[in-house]
Amino acid sequence: MMNDAMTFATFACCFAPVERDEWNAIRADASWSDFLSGARSLLQDERPLGATLPPIGRARRGEPLSDFLAETEVRALFTPPTYDEKASFSARHFTGGLPQSAVPVESLYTTWSKPGDGPFAGRTGLYMGNAALYMRDLTRSMGILIPDEFASTPDHLAVELDLMATMLDAGMAHEAQTFCAERLAWLGSYRAKLMALGDTALFYLALVDALIGIRARQEALSAA
Repeated sequence: MMNDAMTFATFACCFAPVERDEWNAIRADASWSDFLSGARSLLQDERPLGATLPPIGRARRGEPLSDFLAETEVRALFTPPTYDEKASFSARHFTGGLPQSAVPVESLYTTWSKPGDGPFAGRTGLYMGNAALYMRDLTRSMGILIPDEFASTPDHLAVELDLMATMLDAGMAHEAQTFCAERLAWLGSYRAKLMALGDTALFYLALVDALIGIRARQEALSAA
């Protein structure tokens, strides 16, 4: 089973442009099975990110993904897209300005609000809102360079997920837990966008529903 950092890094790769060889390695049977086990652990285990359960807690790890996701979503997760299928979906839906665009960027699903926003105040569907500025400043403060393909969208879901993986690898588990609870709140709105695409988006809908479930658990643990 993957650790939490690797699990979030794999989630990130699902929403990011990756090379063919990298994606083929990710979706290989053993690697993908490890990812699903890691995701299931994050969904079911009563523990903060980066923590391990005592032996008595690990005994519950056999709960199926169908306890947390719809059966259609589980089937989609067990059959990840090929590289060509992933690239085709990304070209049609992860590119802005197209009729069926469903770009996973936080600013597009949250209210525009920043100093001097003027006529944009209260609007949604705009790039480079508060979330983008926050992510830009946070990554700079951590000395992390955002890849060129995300320079104009630092609040892309892939960047947010990869940053959580980086935090966990750096021993910043508490910060990762807080980041997860606070930054992924927009995924409910994004889920509605994917739902509108129908069955073609089932794989990504399943990933988002898993992330929503993981966020809910971490938020509850933070509040306890």
